[in-house]
Amino acid sequence: MFVQVLFFAAMKDHFSSQERLELTEESNVRGLRDFLLERKPEASSLLQVSRFAVNQVVVGDEFILQEGAIVAVLPPSSGG
Repeated sequence: MFVQVLFFAAMKDHFSSQERLELTEESNVRGLRDFLLERKPEASSLLQVSRFAVNQVVVGDEFILQEGAIVAVLPPSSGG
């Protein structure tokens, strides 16, 4: 199954701004996070605290991904 993953802010220091990734069927957000951690262990501290949105809705780790989903990895932000 393929999903499109969008990376923002500091995540772009580790990944392209968007990537098309192939995952196993029945993958959930936790599985995607683990997959990304395997690819870029240096992004671990950021990935562990990032939220994930699927098709513009913030979801939890157990959310099951579907073919063609657009997943945004949202690192914590601050500002003023």
